[in-house]
Amino acid sequence: MLKVFSLRQDVLARWAVIGLLILLCMPWVTFSSKIYHQSIIALLWLPALLALFRSDFRRRLRQPEMMLFAALGAWSILVLLVQGGHEPLSKSKVPLYVALTLLGIMLAALDARWSLENQLRTCVLLGGLGAAFSIGYFYFYSEPAGRLIAIGLWDRAIMAAHAVGALAVLGACLLGGSRPRRWVAILLVLALISEVLFLALNQTRGVWVAMFATLVMLVIAVPSRLGWMLLALTLIGVAGVAVFEPQLLLQRGFSYRPALWSGGLQLFYDNWLLGVGFNPYDIAVPAISASYKHPHNLFLDTAIRIGLPGLLLLLLLWGMVFLRAWQNRDIALGRGLLALWTFSSVALMTDGIGLWLKPNADWLVTWLPVALSMVLAMRCADTRVCDAVDHGNG
Repeated sequence: MLKVFSLRQDVLARWAVIGLLILLCMPWVTFSSKIYHQSIIALLWLPALLALFRSDFRRRLRQPEMMLFAALGAWSILVLLVQGGHEPLSKSKVPLYVALTLLGIMLAALDARWSLENQLRTCVLLGGLGAAFSIGYFYFYSEPAGRLIAIGLWDRAIMAAHAVGALAVLGACLLGGSRPRRWVAILLVLALISEVLFLALNQTRGVWVAMFATLVMLVIAVPSRLGWMLLALTLIGVAGVAVFEPQLLLQRGFSYRPALWSGGLQLFYDNWLLGVGFNPYDIAVPAISASYKHPHNLFLDTAIRIGLPGLLLLLLLWGMVFLRAWQNRDIALGRGLLALWTFSSVALMTDGIGLWLKPNADWLVTWLPVALSMVLAMRCADTRVCDAVDHGNG
């Protein structure tokens, strides 16, 4: 029966490569969530599902990240069954969607002709182009109102900043990976400049802090003269802004984050074991006589929704991603994952909205780091197998 659905791994991998590009790049060129999601189903999730019929692919799933993710997904579904939620059938499918996405990215990484690093570089290049078009459209072809957003589906300031920031930190670390051709390196630099400019004009301060934290982490993890120089220039730039344009840093204050986190903690204390499930909840902000639907902190929202056990499982998975990145910081993808993990951690603590959502911009800072960690785990396992075979032959 399994052989009926079995396809060659190279065919499935190339299929999944297209799906990965769709996941990370299609939002720049479409305004339809329906088309975006259907494209992901056909080009990323379907080959991932078919790959499960292959025993060699299933063996690659025996890794700590996958086990922790499975436990987190199972606990979340249990909470949904016990506590309920709005549209429970739809909510119950999201862990499956995420699982198929993780599998799809692992499958794309197995493509023999186009490495995952080069796939991600392509996404960074297209992201730089999208960022440039977004800037041009916002300032020259529309009436600027509010903060800069991206063209296409990423039309919310914070989520657009998360996606562009994720591409920027990945691109910076992949720039010096396997020494891409000079013209590719030049295009990557231009893309990074475009993405950094987008982040500056977008004015999402949580992302600014996340970018700074990422730079600090990279200087600590991989010390270099260039890193220290960039850190010094950044500090000088921040000091200059604080002296001459302090309103850029002080505008909007703390955006009511302390009140939201305080209210969120109280909700967590009141529902610490199973959480409130996937039911809507409100956090009141008395200062403005208004309420918010989430605490602007992904980890706190996770604790509120699926309780302390769910939060601990998420933290274990997130910690495993950091450990994997740190152990592989001597290679480009490992450094990229470490940068993305740091950026995501800080960004999600100030502006995260939820863990179990359908594909959107925040998947680049929630599930993409997990997927890259799984790819590194898969590569490490393959290396150990090859070493064992070589040792045996010797």
